[in-house]
Amino acid sequence: MAQTAEEIASQLRELIRTGAAAPGERLPTMEALAAEHGVSRQTARQALNQLKAEGLVEYKGGRTGTFVRERPGRRMVRSRSMERDGLGYYSGSNVQHWRLVAGTRTEVATAPVPPDIAELLGVGAGEPVVVRKRLNGDPENERFRQLTDSWLHPAVVAELPALTGDSGLGGIYDRIEEWAGQPIAWEEEITAATPSPSEATALLLPPGVPLLRVIRTSTVRIEGKTLIAEVNDIRMSGELFSVKYPLTRRGAAAWPVTPATADFYQG
Repeated sequence: MAQTAEEIASQLRELIRTGAAAPGERLPTMEALAAEHGVSRQTARQALNQLKAEGLVEYKGGRTGTFVRERPGRRMVRSRSMERDGLGYYSGSNVQHWRLVAGTRTEVATAPVPPDIAELLGVGAGEPVVVRKRLNGDPENERFRQLTDSWLHPAVVAELPALTGDSGLGGIYDRIEEWAGQPIAWEEEITAATPSPSEATALLLPPGVPLLRVIRTSTVRIEGKTLIAEVNDIRMSGELFSVKYPLTRRGAAAWPVTPATADFYQG
């Protein structure tokens, strides 16, 4: 018999994980859990609240009770390639039709740059940097959306004042390539993060759902030197989206391969 909130939550979590408690199924009430395990209602409430914080259950209020949350099935795979149409560049064919979410606009501000972004840009953490923020999404599915913050290197902004306002046809990437006279080289890294309250609200995230975070750098060569002109911080639901990519064979993994040998571990 479970005696602590964590032990009760662990038992319920296992029922959800195995499917014994199916999506949409109502869980025992606090009173029933307290009686079953011989604990206080407060302990039972803590157990249910823990599962809610993990995004496993949802409370529907009143006498309705607590239910196993119905989670999405297969995630939308976000292809990672840079493509272009008549409006300019976009990253991945399955988001070509995405636009600013209704009622929002691109917000341009000068703000202290976060430490991880500052390191990529090559500026001091907390230094005031121009950032362009927007909320894009699928017009046909309000849950499919992403936050995008474009942090711009001060040297680029000094040369391209248009980046602090209306960037014109083709957007910031066209302006940067026009200025550099050469194509931008892009690179991305994938990570995860816990959403802030404002991020969770903007992305319509249920409690417990993490962010899938894609950090893209845009690099150009200026007067023989490499410059990261922009760092794009993209955040989306880690429950609704995934990133898929092929693994390339390199070095000794190129086919045909040399048979493995135990000699590798000798000495």
